[in-house]
Amino acid sequence: MSDLDKMMAFGNWLSQRRLVAQAELCSLGIDRTKPIDAIRIKAGHLEATTTILKAFTELYNGSLSKFMTEYLGVPEEEEEESDGEST
Repeated sequence: MSDLDKMMAFGNWLSQRRLVAQAELCSLGIDRTKPIDAIRIKAGHLEATTTILKAFTELYNGSLSKFMTEYLGVPEEEEEESDGEST
């Protein structure tokens, strides 16, 4: 299995987990017998999954250097131009 196939499978899994968390949150929200804390916890799960999916999508569709700069705080390496002359 190639790395691309692995990334696609993980992205699909994340998307499905987000949909499940969203459905569970809706279910909790309409059930008057559930405590408000359960709704808050599930909302946190949904928010975390959405954040991870967003970062993963940006990595998958964008460039690695941009991802490393924005999410990991690694400064972009400037390419040194050398024309063979030393001064």
